[in-house]
Amino acid sequence: MTKSRSSLANSIRIVFASLFLFLFGALPAFATDGIYTKFGLDLGYAGRIGYPGPEWAIYVYGAGTASSRFNALDISAPPGSTPFTVDGNIAVAGAYSTMTISGQTTISGDIYRRTTATFSHSGNASNPPQHFSTAIDSQLAGGITSLQNVSNTAAGLTKTAGSPTSINLQGQNLPPISNNPFSGKYVMNLSDFVLGAGSTLTLNGAAGSAFVLNITGKFDISGGSKVLLTGGLTVSDVLFNVRGSNSTFSISGDSVFNGTLLAYNSSGAQRTLNISGHNTQINGELLANKISLQSGAHVKKPKEKSKEKDDDNVVVSNSTLPVRIQ
Repeated sequence: MTKSRSSLANSIRIVFASLFLFLFGALPAFATDGIYTKFGLDLGYAGRIGYPGPEWAIYVYGAGTASSRFNALDISAPPGSTPFTVDGNIAVAGAYSTMTISGQTTISGDIYRRTTATFSHSGNASNPPQHFSTAIDSQLAGGITSLQNVSNTAAGLTKTAGSPTSINLQGQNLPPISNNPFSGKYVMNLSDFVLGAGSTLTLNGAAGSAFVLNITGKFDISGGSKVLLTGGLTVSDVLFNVRGSNSTFSISGDSVFNGTLLAYNSSGAQRTLNISGHNTQINGELLANKISLQSGAHVKKPKEKSKEKDDDNVVVSNSTLPVRIQ
């Protein structure tokens, strides 16, 4: 009898969830990103965990015109490169943009692109499934608006008292920076962020807490340097928000980066993110106008699940995944 009642209750919930969807549209999905729950920074389709749709390893938004296309993403890997070059899905969100891959490039996920965007591959590069439609055009454009809003809002946050104003390490390991004494919220407003010669920056905090690092000048991680997360922090709890247009923007030399890396300039030219190094490893999501991923460097978006245990939400979320056309 108990099983029958449980089954009947589940059926009723599913019917009402479906009816709600029909009448009112999608229910809001639960987010687990610390940057969203702590600061209200909502990447939406461009990357909020729990938002209906794919999770992204790379989200490029640079756009061109019908007569002059913009190469927003260029990936190349030499012979002998270990898979996967990109372990996750890729969004090519800009109108009239292009994505090119070559050499031994391997991609585990799918490509979601604008209907006016193009994809090409050469050499022994993989040929992932592609999805494009007018509905996806709208979702990708909405994602661009969301990431711009996140960058602008993050840039306006008040820095945490006593936080550094610049980080420039050469062969040094900075003592771990913890957000625990600050109710799980920590903001840095930095003129430069430079790690070189095997330096390490460690950010510490509980799962669901958050760090926001705003960088207006140089962003450069090289020489086997590392950005590490401890204490339960996930890559979606930590936002590196790179602003401005006129300085270095690179990760190279077999370095390791963990976090969400967003680059947007609200006025003027946008930066290009250059990534190289056979053993360079990015764990998280990259969002930029243009990305060059070379030398067999790797980008991986770890799988992250909502901390909410809600079967009804699973039914609704699965029912509202965007239409994808291959």
